[in-house]
Amino acid sequence: MKKIRRASLSIAVLVIALAFGLTGAIKVRAATAVNLNTAGNFAVLAGSAIIDSSPSTIVGNVGLDPNGGASIPALTCGEITGTLYDNDGLYTGGAAPGSVSCRTTDAGLLTTAKSDLLSAYGVAAGETPVTTYPPVHIFGTETLTPGVYNDPSSLALSGDLTLDGGGDSNAIFVFQAGSTLTSASNIHVNLINGAQACNVFWQVGTSATLGTGSHFQGNILADQSITDNGGSTVFGRLLAMNAAVTLDNTHLTKATCAVAPHLTVTKIVNNTHGGTKVVSDFPLFIDGSSVTSGVASTTTAGLHTISETSNTGYAATFGGDCSVTGTINLIAGTSKFCTITNDDVAPQLTVTKIVVGGSKSVSDFPLFVDGSSVTSGIATTTNAGSHTISETSGSNYTSAIGGDCSADGAITLAAGSSKLCTITNTFINPGGAGASVTSIPVPPLIDVVKVPSPLALPLGPGMVKYTYTLHNIGTVPVSNITMIDDSCSSTTFISGDNNNDAKLDTSETWTYQCSTMLSQTHTNTVVATGWANGISATDVANATVVVGVPIVPPLIHVTKVPNPLALLAGGGLVTYTEKITNPGTVALSNVQLSDDKCGPMKYISGDTNNDSKLDTNETWTYTCSSNLSQTTTNTAVATGEANGLTVKDFAIATVVVAGVVPKLPSTGFAPDNSSTMWIALLASLAVVFASAYVVSRNKARS
Repeated sequence: MKKIRRASLSIAVLVIALAFGLTGAIKVRAATAVNLNTAGNFAVLAGSAIIDSSPSTIVGNVGLDPNGGASIPALTCGEITGTLYDNDGLYTGGAAPGSVSCRTTDAGLLTTAKSDLLSAYGVAAGETPVTTYPPVHIFGTETLTPGVYNDPSSLALSGDLTLDGGGDSNAIFVFQAGSTLTSASNIHVNLINGAQACNVFWQVGTSATLGTGSHFQGNILADQSITDNGGSTVFGRLLAMNAAVTLDNTHLTKATCAVAPHLTVTKIVNNTHGGTKVVSDFPLFIDGSSVTSGVASTTTAGLHTISETSNTGYAATFGGDCSVTGTINLIAGTSKFCTITNDDVAPQLTVTKIVVGGSKSVSDFPLFVDGSSVTSGIATTTNAGSHTISETSGSNYTSAIGGDCSADGAITLAAGSSKLCTITNTFINPGGAGASVTSIPVPPLIDVVKVPSPLALPLGPGMVKYTYTLHNIGTVPVSNITMIDDSCSSTTFISGDNNNDAKLDTSETWTYQCSTMLSQTHTNTVVATGWANGISATDVANATVVVGVPIVPPLIHVTKVPNPLALLAGGGLVTYTEKITNPGTVALSNVQLSDDKCGPMKYISGDTNNDSKLDTNETWTYTCSSNLSQTTTNTAVATGEANGLTVKDFAIATVVVAGVVPKLPSTGFAPDNSSTMWIALLASLAVVFASAYVVSRNKARS
């Protein structure tokens, strides 16, 4: 008879499902929590009896109403992980009441639990707003969002039902059945996206019946009986107010809510170097969802990542309970705190001296930023704002300021910026403003590339090795090479001087290396300097290494070659060819090129795949022409962007215009042994003038 009743129920449910079943996700407004109070301490709470047709397993307490309970005929302690509460004489299964270890008598607790169940039942029945169904509603295979679902008659499940918490572990689902709740055999109630069985409530006006082999989740609050037709797995509670709970090889686990963890992310901004940003300039996120600084966010247990919208010129450091990369593993019921500290990065200003001709060297022209002494080619860390560069000039030398500075030496620096200014001192022919020579010296031209390894230290502080590659891109050998890095002091020559003449020849590539420990994201600058024909040459390279953040910074490199490198008196047209390459590992967007003494820059070629990104295998070529009337040093600046970072490189070139009579420096960075050239030149000029005089006298006599 029992099997026939189960089969009839299953057929009836399926027939109704075919007639009335609904599919698809249904969304309603959220419900409020139903507080079970002491009734929540029980996995099973029955009004009249607890019947166990075949052995079951129960994880949680079991209780029987002491006022209306009749019996617990077969349930044994071996089936219960918890305590069995009843009144004297009601327990008749397995052994005498006094010898049952899991049993206790607590009429007061049971009475209170029954009262709390009645209250919770009333709350669940009164939940609003609701989605109301026609009588005898059948849930087919569908997905529901948090809310209240009501049928004034009965509810049935014919297929798997999915409850979607939408990422909220506190999402509440309430189902109201005016009379019965039934399920077909082997149906599943599935919970996804944070939904928890402890927050699912089935309020049943009369009785609830679970089909054979059901996988059911939630708390059933029935006015009358609750029956498992056999072999069901229930994660929740079976709470019957006035009738029996019938088990049959039932596997029941009391559902306990995992308390959602809380994560507070706090933004700290330090403007110690003149920065002006505030907390609101750095939007914060947990797993990509916006959060407010200092306000606790309810989330789910597991791994999470905090992040921000960064600002140029500020370095971020993760702290508190988060790792150095901004990740955190949350446990249910915990409250954690993470910080993102943004320190304004001190801007860097590099002032580079270039000397053309005469006997003086770089050290003969002291340099200053805001009146404070600085060293040529060494980046100076300062504050954001307005600054002025200057020098102690030398007699018989003109002075020209260029690069990022205006002609009067003024410059405005932003937090985190890296700027380069040049002061070119050109020797004036002591023979007078109109004096000139027919042979002019060719200036040197050098190029340096710096590549850090690794480019990023995502797990925190570590050792970084910089490799510097120095090229001679001019036409004359270069002597007295110096390589100075503002943040790495032991720059060591590795190889490249193939003929061991201490000159960087046009066919040679010199390699240097330097290693240092970095504890935070850092940009450093190397300046290479050399001499030829009484003229100094310099080039600058920047590189950023990111510490504690899982992003790879970009690199960019620019070279500039003037044609010609020297002009006769009066000057003429010079064409600059400037090439941008990518020595890093990520493609660059928004590539820009500017020159302080020549414009506009004309793009020629290089973007081979036409994606407007400077790839690592591409060389972008630009040209620009300018009429020069005097010796001129100009600076090209190339910038690009990748991974939220902006990268910059400089190229410096000097073009000599005749009218300059270079002399060898007697001290400092001496050029190579070219004195014989100048002696020969002067001797040649003397011969020319003497010959012309003799010819003139002879003609006069005739």
